[in-house]
Amino acid sequence: MANPIVPFFKPTQHEPNRFILAFSDDLVLLLPDLTFPSEEDLALFQEPTHRFDIAKNDRQTFSLYLWDAALEVNAPFEKRQLRSILPLVGDDLLEPLIRAKQLVHWLQDNRFCGRCGAPFSYFATMSSLKCTACGQLSFPKLSPACIVLITRGDEILLARSYHYANSMYSLIAGFVEAGESAEACVVREVREEVGLEIEGLEYFGTQPWPFPHSFMIGFFARYKSGEIVIQEEELEDAKWFTKETLPELPYSTSIAYQMIQTWIQKH
Repeated sequence: MANPIVPFFKPTQHEPNRFILAFSDDLVLLLPDLTFPSEEDLALFQEPTHRFDIAKNDRQTFSLYLWDAALEVNAPFEKRQLRSILPLVGDDLLEPLIRAKQLVHWLQDNRFCGRCGAPFSYFATMSSLKCTACGQLSFPKLSPACIVLITRGDEILLARSYHYANSMYSLIAGFVEAGESAEACVVREVREEVGLEIEGLEYFGTQPWPFPHSFMIGFFARYKSGEIVIQEEELEDAKWFTKETLPELPYSTSIAYQMIQTWIQKH
């Protein structure tokens, strides 16, 4: 089981047990073999735009170092998409990396106040960003989204989006609208994306997902009625699958994969 983190947000304190998560824009800076660079490694570059301690567990503090996209790196450094390395990192790094990526987007999107246009700066009292002119506060953005595993007897419904890699299929998912409950979101998204009616919603769990700042809420549901009619602007395909006919599944670090594995173990 992963070692849980305690999240916080403050300028780096140079604590001895520090694990640095370095980003250039939204790309992770790495050395060969998924080695994360140390303070000494990163001394080759100019001072980062942002340098914050963002979490800790019982062994170490995790720090986010952020440069803009113009940072030039040469071998042995490389820039990698976080999505490509999440399945490869240890469990203890999964939560810190997800948190770091979400904070990267927050810091990038809140350089200036949306009310008056003045610069934002760090505000220690609330561990947030604060406008230097009007005092408007900004906290990290989370966008709630629902994801649902629908069963029909010994089958589950899986769908393929146009942007999925290779031949991967996943679960139906969508963002919660303003003023909408999570349960209503599930029913609406299923109806919109595949034209089906569902019943028997059961809560599964949640997962932060940093692409870019989602908070996934998982449900199980049973098929009630209807024939599959896909929303073509959203989906390429949707089908019923049994355990024996499952296609390529999502990343093992995703809540979708965890839900599918839970269903497999129960059937």
